[in-house]
Amino acid sequence: MPNLSGSVGQGGKNLAADVTMVQTLLRGRGFEPGTAGVCDAATIAAIRAFQAGFMTSPDGLIEPGHRSWQHLQGENIGATPAQWQGDSSEWPQDKKLQSMKPEMAAKVRVLLDKLTARGFQPKIVYGWRSVAVQAQLFADGKSKVRFSFHNAQLLDGTPFSYAADIIDKRYAWAPLAESSGYWKALGEEAHGQGLVWGGDWQSFRDWAHVQLVANGELARVMHESGL
Repeated sequence: MPNLSGSVGQGGKNLAADVTMVQTLLRGRGFEPGTAGVCDAATIAAIRAFQAGFMTSPDGLIEPGHRSWQHLQGENIGATPAQWQGDSSEWPQDKKLQSMKPEMAAKVRVLLDKLTARGFQPKIVYGWRSVAVQAQLFADGKSKVRFSFHNAQLLDGTPFSYAADIIDKRYAWAPLAESSGYWKALGEEAHGQGLVWGGDWQSFRDWAHVQLVANGELARVMHESGL
């Protein structure tokens, strides 16, 4: 099948030939996209409805080479490769580090060494985690977002986390984590590596959480992940 020349949908280039191609594929999947060759409100609504099957926040836009276009063509893009499936909280520490963006992993390795040198016993609970796990955490009230920096991945589904949750394995989230000075030490060492620390957040103190970039970058990371 020919590729798109430009984007189709909300804010897209919406060239007539591209719109027609997307509409044809949408109809084949049971969605009614509206007037042929015209990207109208019905077309955008159909794109969003289609995206809802694999995206947490449908944006109504189909872009060449991106996940929505690949899904529309029937490709199994973004499926987690077999070696990365299963409960990521149970993975060995090295595998959790491997599930992170390399720059993030390097900073976390230093962070772990610094905390160990201070007498703590740091343990990564999560590096990468799936969108499905994130959705459950959101439903349970344990996260404020449906997509987080933990869920970042490459377009082929390979984990590429921008975040990590790091506890002291003796205390986890128990009061001793604070009274022992662990949370304070985690924040200090995270800042020393140029990481964002969830303990600084006023609205929701996520004590164990560190991430590579500011919260304002979340939409960009989500887009790059094809979600």
